[in-house]
Amino acid sequence: MKKLFSILMVALMLGAFTSCNNAGANKDAASKTEDSIATEFGKLIGQNLKMQMSQDPRAEEQIDKDELLRGIDMVLNADTTKRGKSFINGLAVALQMIYPGIAQMEGQGINLDHKALLNELKKSFKSTDSVSMEKLQGMQMNLQGMMERATKAKGAKNDKEGKKYLEEQVKKDKGFKKTASGIAYKVLKQGAGENFNDSATVDVTYVGKHIDGKEFDNSQGKPVPFNLKMTVPGFREIISNMKPGEKVIAIIPGALAYGEQGNPQGGIGPNETLVFEITTVGVHKEDPAAMSAMPGRPTPAPAPAPAPAPKAKK
Repeated sequence: MKKLFSILMVALMLGAFTSCNNAGANKDAASKTEDSIATEFGKLIGQNLKMQMSQDPRAEEQIDKDELLRGIDMVLNADTTKRGKSFINGLAVALQMIYPGIAQMEGQGINLDHKALLNELKKSFKSTDSVSMEKLQGMQMNLQGMMERATKAKGAKNDKEGKKYLEEQVKKDKGFKKTASGIAYKVLKQGAGENFNDSATVDVTYVGKHIDGKEFDNSQGKPVPFNLKMTVPGFREIISNMKPGEKVIAIIPGALAYGEQGNPQGGIGPNETLVFEITTVGVHKEDPAAMSAMPGRPTPAPAPAPAPAPKAKK
C-alpha cells in the first residue's frame, strides 16, 4: 500500500528535530532570528504533513493526527543532552525495522511477537560472540527461508478459506454468477453501452474488502482512473466485462488478485481472496500524457499483463 511518509522523509525530519531540540536547550541565548527560524520551520513541517495527508483520500481514516503529533512530541522533547545521538539513532533503527521490514512481514500475515524480537535483539547486540559478514549472510538466508515457508503456509490457508467463502456466497445468493476463470460476481446496477476494452483506462469508484468484511482500500466515492493493462488480472477481467454506469460485487480468488506474494504494503496476504464493490464511471477523458502525474493507487497494484482472460458468462 502507498506509504504516507517515506523513510527518507522521516530521517530528514528526525535530523531536523534533533537540531531543533538542541537549540531549544539554549533558548535563553537564542536570538529573535533563531526563534523565528524555529517557528517557521515548525509551520513548514506542519503544512508539509497536511499536504501529504490531503493527497491521499484515505489518510483521514488511517492516520490518527493526535497520535502522530504525540510521536513527534516524544522525539522533540527527548532528553538528548544526556542520551545524545545514540538515543536518536536507536529511534531511527526502530523506524527502519518497522518500515519496510516488520510492516512487510505482518502485511503478508506473518504475525511477530515484538517482545520476543526486542529481547533477542538486546541479547544479540550485547553478546560477546564474534561477528562476520559470512555469519550475517548465513543468518539472513536462514531468516529468508523461514519467511518463505511461513508465507507458503499462510498462502495455502488463505487459498482454502477464500475458496470456501466464494462457494458459500454463490450457494447462498443466487444473484452471483461465476466466470470461466473462477471470479464470482453479482450485478447490483445495470450499465448502458458497450463493454470496456481490457486495455482501456477506466474511471472507477470502488471499495476493497477482505473476506472478513474489513476494508483495505476505498476510493471514497471519487472516480479513480485505472489503466486495465496495469491492474491485477481479476480486476481487469471484471471491469472489461462491465458497461459504463454498471455496479457489481466481485469476489476475486487470490490467484487472480495478488497471487502467492500478496501485497504487503496494502495489508493483503498471499493467495488472499478479495471482495470488491465496483462502479464504472466511463473511459478516462484526461490527456494520457497527464496520467503519469496522477498519484497512484495502492490497490489494485500494477501487474504484468497475462493472456486475455475469458469473458464472463452472461
